Amino acid sequence: MMRQGLKKNLVGLNKEFRYRGEEQTRVETFSDAVFALAITLLIVSTEVPDKFEDMRTFVADIIPFGLCMALIVYIWYEHYLFFIRYGFKNRYIVLLNAALLFFVLLYVYPLKFLAKLLVAIYGNSFLKLFGSSQGYLPAIGDMIHPSEMQELMILYGGGATMIFGILALMYKYALAKAGALGLNSIETFDTQSGLQNQVIMGSVPVLSVCIALIFGSWTYGSMIAGFTYMLYPLIFFIWGSRRNKQRGRLLAGLDT
Repeated sequence: MMRQGLKKNLVGLNKEFRYRGEEQTRVETFSDAVFALAITLLIVSTEVPDKFEDMRTFVADIIPFGLCMALIVYIWYEHYLFFIRYGFKNRYIVLLNAALLFFVLLYVYPLKFLAKLLVAIYGNSFLKLFGSSQGYLPAIGDMIHPSEMQELMILYGGGATMIFGILALMYKYALAKAGALGLNSIETFDTQSGLQNQVIMGSVPVLSVCIALIFGSWTYGSMIAGFTYMLYPLIFFIWGSRRNKQRGRLLAGLDT
């Protein structure tokens, strides 16, 4: 329903692209059900609190759930954008889509655990800074041993790499079919941008996994692997600025 509503109003889409997938397909309907299941799995362990300690646990889970849901929704939006742009229904895309959904479901629990761990690490540090007790947040030592951080970084990075790698393959296929789709110059440019976006999203986790594999046994190795994701804002700022300028020049050339 949400996808159909967005399609009807072309929410978040630019007017220069001719959207070829406005008609809802069974592949998209099935995919939406899987994404909904992924979000359900994020909260499946949450029960109605019957004592205050349970209420504390519930409150502590709100921020990790929000972070996880934001990322799942982002992946869903990239999926939505691809299918409304190109409207593919062939076997190759169906196969890639099935692989994508498989890894999204596998990705949920490592994502949820990492989000809860990060909230515990930074939340406890914040509370200690102001002299407060732990209160709502679990002890980090109860969640993970330092020697296990390397494996966590590899699991999380591997999942992210597979998801965005599959999206990149889907965009690469769309670019290869530019002639059959009848993509014009601006649509081809936007397709290239979509491919590059997925490559960037998948490359940072690859770097993180490499750092974890090489330096994970070192005390700060896994920490550095985690901080690798802070490269996203810088990379997208530089890349986005350049692509927007190039797109503007391309549009200006088409208008003349």
